[in-house]
Amino acid sequence: MRRLLVSTAALTAAVLLAPVLPAMAATSAVSVAAPRAEDPPPNEREPSTGSTPWQSRAAEDIRGYRASAYTGTYFLKTREQYRLCVVQRESGGNYDEATGAHTGAYQMTSTLSEQALDTLRAEIGDRYGKKGLAALADLKGTPIHTWNRFWQDAAFWAGFDRGAGWRHWSSEWGASWDCDHRPNAESGWPSKGHPNYSPIEGPRGQRAAARAISDVPEATVAKCCRPEVTMRMARLYIKNTYGWGREHFLALKEMWWRESNWRYDVVNNHPNGPWYGLGQVNGPYIEAQGYSIKEYMASPRKQIIVGCKYIEERYGTPVKAWGFWQANGWY
Repeated sequence: MRRLLVSTAALTAAVLLAPVLPAMAATSAVSVAAPRAEDPPPNEREPSTGSTPWQSRAAEDIRGYRASAYTGTYFLKTREQYRLCVVQRESGGNYDEATGAHTGAYQMTSTLSEQALDTLRAEIGDRYGKKGLAALADLKGTPIHTWNRFWQDAAFWAGFDRGAGWRHWSSEWGASWDCDHRPNAESGWPSKGHPNYSPIEGPRGQRAAARAISDVPEATVAKCCRPEVTMRMARLYIKNTYGWGREHFLALKEMWWRESNWRYDVVNNHPNGPWYGLGQVNGPYIEAQGYSIKEYMASPRKQIIVGCKYIEERYGTPVKAWGFWQANGWY
């Protein structure tokens, strides 16, 4: 929301969480080590590299959150959480977002993406030789939303230019939000507790858990409420409370994906905010509904109640609110 709720850059995404494929069974000659407790979750693991990293499994995966597929000259580990914040705000992890002049995971213009290719040319040539330069040549003149994850991540880091290009993704140059580009200043994009995995790295059992949950007691919220579960909660709530069916849920799903990626722990500390949670509601509206910010942020159910109340009061239905959002970039 804007005014009452935040808006973000135009985003489209529907990140479907899928179970992780089980590891190959050990043979009599080879033992497979069990995962260690300290191992990072899949979306924080280093992507596989090799002689052609743009042809890796990680590179071809264009939905959801992963560690940067590019880790070359312009990559900065201390800004990786900043990058995840940007990709969350810009596209919700949708690398093939193709709406308007700004496209791709990072909503880059054709001019900026072409400049990024020029910036990367020397490094790619030195590191990968003719095959790298040939791959760059194939990208020339093509829209960035058609590039795979490796090349889009590389273009982001080249455009960020070790911090000099942060204004490309700031309210100073037109964004409706701000991520903190200082070293290690951002966190939780995604966090270990609330990951937004790419389809090929989805946490085991989440689909079954979502199907099994018809309502979620407050005491179990922290254990269950990944994006697909909060979406299920919202679908049941709007049907039972307002009689809003599938058409309205799909509108709400698209709109709140652009606002928060259906993560109830998101806070946007924009100078005109802050805005909170699933529907990115501001503090005065939350308090007007009888909730403190603390209790509101602890409960996806309260966020759904308040967000849907706002929609009903101002627009009547999610379909009408979504129509307004599409025309104005906020609701």
